[in-house]
Amino acid sequence: MGESGPSQPNDEERAREEAAGWLILLDDDPSDGGRRAEFQAWVREPLNVAAWESVSHTGALLAASGAESTVPVSPVIAHRSVWSGRRRASVAVAALLLVCAAAIAAPSMMRELEADHVTRTAQVRTMQLEDGSTARLGPDTALKVEFAAAERRVILLSGEALFDVASDARRPFRVTTRDSVTTVLGTRFDVAVLSGSTTVGVAHGRVKVEPVRGASSWELIAGDWLSVATNGTAERASGLPDYLLSGPEARLAVRNRPVAEVVDRLRPWFSGRIVIADGSVGRASVTGVFDTADPEAALQAIVGPQGGRVTRVTPWLLIVSKG
Repeated sequence: MGESGPSQPNDEERAREEAAGWLILLDDDPSDGGRRAEFQAWVREPLNVAAWESVSHTGALLAASGAESTVPVSPVIAHRSVWSGRRRASVAVAALLLVCAAAIAAPSMMRELEADHVTRTAQVRTMQLEDGSTARLGPDTALKVEFAAAERRVILLSGEALFDVASDARRPFRVTTRDSVTTVLGTRFDVAVLSGSTTVGVAHGRVKVEPVRGASSWELIAGDWLSVATNGTAERASGLPDYLLSGPEARLAVRNRPVAEVVDRLRPWFSGRIVIADGSVGRASVTGVFDTADPEAALQAIVGPQGGRVTRVTPWLLIVSKG
């Protein structure tokens, strides 16, 4: 079908990003025993061991010139500092950028080259398609339009869009993402591509959602929403979340959703990187209304009640860990 979208960071890449976050957090306060214990719990996972060895080795190479101590590539860092002196933080940030650049920056640039319509950080734009349908694009969104005689297809390469579709029974309207294909005749619905899933919510009308991986298809009516994971598993519920009723806005209203999913929706409003270093915080559930106009304050409001804390490493890098 030609709808294979760009790949999102896989488990290995996410583990490396978390490892880089831990590198910075441990350097920020080496004497924090609680943080060190959390790290030891994180690094017990085999995937995380490999990521830590890779990132710490990169840090050691970066710090080698003039550094008096070496970075231990063993996952158990015990009581030794990652490396000595005031150079540690800057080297750790450099390591993070090196580790994440290929997984994050390059795919983003490729999406922009492939897309017909693109929005930037914190930018929301409403556009009209050639058939009279409208698409309200959220921030950091890339959309490609492929209309033909038999169908109207748009490919949501990244981000979020609220579609108000003009009825045309002869040409079904399809939205393709990395995880799913959503088909409608005339309706209003929202599609969002997150780091590990695609969500579809129907404001009115009816849609059919077909996971790219998995045999089942899903019929959704007004008020329904569906989350399709990259591996093909799906979660369906009724009672559309508020943020899907109005489309992308500078207000994020959620009810009983995983922190990691909510942070995914916050990321396009922040002109930098948000790294969740502790997976247990990301798995916790959160309910509330958050103002994306101040992403750092919103992030603290999201993770704080779940026992998380936000460390501001630079104006462009926020790291979430346990409080």
